[in-house]
Amino acid sequence: MSHYVGVDISKDNFHFCILTEDSKILSSGEFPMSFQGFSEFFNLLKSLTDTIVVMESSGRFHIPLYCFLVEKSIQTFILNPKIIHRFFEFISANNPSKQDKKDAKILAVFALNNPQMLKSYPEDPELRSLARLIQKLKTELAEAKTQIKYCLTVLFPEAERFFNIYSHSFLHILHKYPSAKALKKAKPEWLSEIIKNSISRGKPASFTPQEVIQTAKNSIGVDNPYLSETLIFYIDKLFFLEPRINKLEEILMDKIDKDQQEQMKLISSIKGISQRLAGLFLAEIKDIRNFPNAKKLIKYAGTDPVVKQSGKYKLRMSISKQGSSFLRNILF
Repeated sequence: MSHYVGVDISKDNFHFCILTEDSKILSSGEFPMSFQGFSEFFNLLKSLTDTIVVMESSGRFHIPLYCFLVEKSIQTFILNPKIIHRFFEFISANNPSKQDKKDAKILAVFALNNPQMLKSYPEDPELRSLARLIQKLKTELAEAKTQIKYCLTVLFPEAERFFNIYSHSFLHILHKYPSAKALKKAKPEWLSEIIKNSISRGKPASFTPQEVIQTAKNSIGVDNPYLSETLIFYIDKLFFLEPRINKLEEILMDKIDKDQQEQMKLISSIKGISQRLAGLFLAEIKDIRNFPNAKKLIKYAGTDPVVKQSGKYKLRMSISKQGSSFLRNILF
């Protein structure tokens, strides 16, 4: 006889409900989200035959219990919360109140009546999360660069015109002397030492200390202590984010399975798309073959490009319920 076990998970505990094939409740209860709670739950499941455990994808709370059960060879499936919500509305029309004990039973009932919708958890559930973390950090990095540029418009307006303000050599100089007024007092040998210590991968600086000092002497920049500290803060943030983003991208590239290597090679052959960007793209959509045409992909991303009758090309962002803001950031 098969047994269907619904598990409703929260941060500190989880409720369960065990149904038999004829929809009778065999057992129900609650365990803490701890090793002891997991072990007691497993001991209960061991006494059953042909056990099927189902749980909702609840952020990250469900992952420890899911991995524990899979490691113990318990057949476990993850359900889409949206599908369960619609199922709940359908069977609970006359009693719409929600409670953990009731939710666990509904999950078990769903599994009993919809075995065709039980799907294994993705092999690499963290891959998409990793890609989204990278994109989030890249957004923060872009914001840091914008703030650095903003500060320099007051502190050293000429800097962007004559120097690559995002080169590490120049940023290290600004970190030590965060305004044109401060740079006027610097000596060439001081800046030479900063440049020497900041050069990475053997790339020489594209400017000389004398050029920086002379430009600072002719600058109209203002000495603003608040903006100087703000500039230092965002330079620190840039130095913090860049190596971590690179490290995470290396991890992501290592996790892209062999079946996706050919797709990544094909996508990165498009002008403007690097291998790392292609990797982020594939981590989000899993397999480009899931989308039979471009319109399907555009719909999934939540973007709707249209041409106005005036002849001017514009992009209208149409956010669909299933649209991914992450994909929109990648594609546009």
